Amino acid sequence: MIGCRELFAELPIDAALARRAVPSSYSIKHLPPNQAKLLFLIQECEKGVLDGVLLVRPLRMAQLWIELEGPEEVGPALPGTTSSLPTSYWYALPHQMDNVVASTAFRVAGIDVQRVVRIDTGGAAGAPRRGEVVQDRSGDERYGWEETSRLWDTPNIVTGRRWFYRDYGRVLKRRSVGLVVCRAAFLGEGEITVTASPQSAIGRLGIASLHGLSNAVQMNCRAKIRVGRI
Repeated sequence: MIGCRELFAELPIDAALARRAVPSSYSIKHLPPNQAKLLFLIQECEKGVLDGVLLVRPLRMAQLWIELEGPEEVGPALPGTTSSLPTSYWYALPHQMDNVVASTAFRVAGIDVQRVVRIDTGGAAGAPRRGEVVQDRSGDERYGWEETSRLWDTPNIVTGRRWFYRDYGRVLKRRSVGLVVCRAAFLGEGEITVTASPQSAIGRLGIASLHGLSNAVQMNCRAKIRVGRI
């Protein structure tokens, strides 16, 4: 993932709602009082390269992940970064993409992808912006956000590592295990409000709205994903 802009927010949700979305074999990381953490990522990259061969341009993705328990670890910092953040662990909902080539290629690779009609990133950070993910042509399945961000005078450039997992499939049950390592420049922070229709990916969790803090990020990332049968 090359030349990416990201809207990044970690939002508290009810732990019982998170438990309904995550298989019992995974341990959700609990936060007081009886909450879990939803990672909300909207990403737009200049290009993506799948398996070092297939070029996808542009690459837009919406990611919804729920934080899991995992071992405490801090990996080495990448060149050009000031530090490395602690490794985090997540259960992923389907990767949402609006690019036909990207979604088809990921499916061929065995990765669980949901093709959506449109991902609107809301524009550049540093000013009030609105964006949305429209999942179906009728427009009934959608979620959107309003965000106001303040850019810092100096970005915070760090290394980030996230492990992510997903179980899927009915007849052929599969599990994907991925590690994404990013050189990430955090540009500023803001506040975000997310609203969702009942049939959207967020609405199906039993959530109508969320509010929290957000970050504007620029990054380059490399993800390694293994897919196997359960």
